[in-house]
Amino acid sequence: MSIEKEKISVKFLKVGMYVCKLDRSWLDTPFPFQGFYIRSNNEINDLKAFCEFVYIDVVKGKSLSNDTEISKPSPLLRKKTEGNKYRGRIKPFVVKHNYYPEILKPIKKEFGPAHTLMLDLNSAIEETSFNLRVGKGLNIKKTKQIASQVVNSVIRNPNTLVWITQLQEKGQYIYGHSLRSAILAAVFGRHLGVKEDQLEVLVAGVLLADIGKTKLSRKLLNKDTELTAEERKIFESHVELGVEMLAKDNTLDHNILTIAETHHERFDGSGYPYGLVGDEIPAMGQIAGIVDTFDAMTSKKPYGAVYTSSHAMEWLFKQRNKLFSAKLVDEFIQAIGLYPAGSIVQLSDGATGVVLSHNKAKRLKPEVLLIKDNNGQTLVKPKFIDLSKKAVFSNKERPCITGAMNPDALNIDVDHIINSFNGRNIVSKLMTA
Repeated sequence: MSIEKEKISVKFLKVGMYVCKLDRSWLDTPFPFQGFYIRSNNEINDLKAFCEFVYIDVVKGKSLSNDTEISKPSPLLRKKTEGNKYRGRIKPFVVKHNYYPEILKPIKKEFGPAHTLMLDLNSAIEETSFNLRVGKGLNIKKTKQIASQVVNSVIRNPNTLVWITQLQEKGQYIYGHSLRSAILAAVFGRHLGVKEDQLEVLVAGVLLADIGKTKLSRKLLNKDTELTAEERKIFESHVELGVEMLAKDNTLDHNILTIAETHHERFDGSGYPYGLVGDEIPAMGQIAGIVDTFDAMTSKKPYGAVYTSSHAMEWLFKQRNKLFSAKLVDEFIQAIGLYPAGSIVQLSDGATGVVLSHNKAKRLKPEVLLIKDNNGQTLVKPKFIDLSKKAVFSNKERPCITGAMNPDALNIDVDHIINSFNGRNIVSKLMTA
């Protein structure tokens, strides 16, 4: 189908038009260089902030003189065509490691508020999912509040919410996956130096990325065997369904739509729904794809194996410049750690502990909460130890991590660990540690 361009002032743009060219380079704007459908008045305002006029494709979308709705909602990004891998490059993502202070609020002070916040957020996510399934509208205001609360906690200490989410039982995959992924996105974005307002957009985008699944049957989502080709096609439709749902809100940031539409794209072009390649995938979409995959691999779900965090990291490392950008994978491992907060680990002296915080300088010697001694006996009161520091009045080195362990195989009482850590005895010990 040929492209018929029509030059138009941004003052006359309407929802349903397809923008195929700008009055400046795509690289100087946040818009997908492939062109996109205008789905909300908020996107029109974004275009007005950058451009004086644009070109619209009157074959794909509305023209200035045609007010009829497009017959079928179409993607924001173009589908991949045969032999077309790089039509351009999105403006490089600049990493600013020192944007946020290295001095963190101690986990012992952040844990209580973070644990309470996590309980509230889980309830909010379940309520939102239920409302969508019964036909009620999406509460964007509540989603933004959740994103803001997550970002504020992560800025204070990026380890605390990760610790809680990794340690918690992950049986409620459909509900919990989006929240855990959003928390990982906040930690990853903090590490990359994403500014606070955009960090909230990233978190909100990841929270809403799979919203289209609320339009799919529970039977399909909970299937415990491999999907057929037809079922896979239906499952993948959740991306476009989600974007259609989100685009109805005129206040939504354009980047949230972009995250929802590109978080299943992959660096080598094997992703869906459009088979974008390399840096054709917007940075926020790439970030969302990594955190979504990591949580899916490390969580209980109806179908598929559960990986330990370290095994998932090793798998991600092998996918550098295959499924994911090598640069972003390397940064993710630095941000989260080979043994993220909440990982159950075996120590070199035979003891078992829970990682409390990621030690970037000494990754095998983080702060841990000992839950079993070197004889395999469960401790009545878990014990806090910083493996990077020698014991008081001793020159003996602390043990180091030798590997990750599967919590299910250890018969560990997760609630006991959380309650013990949140109890007065452990907290008081941490205060003097």
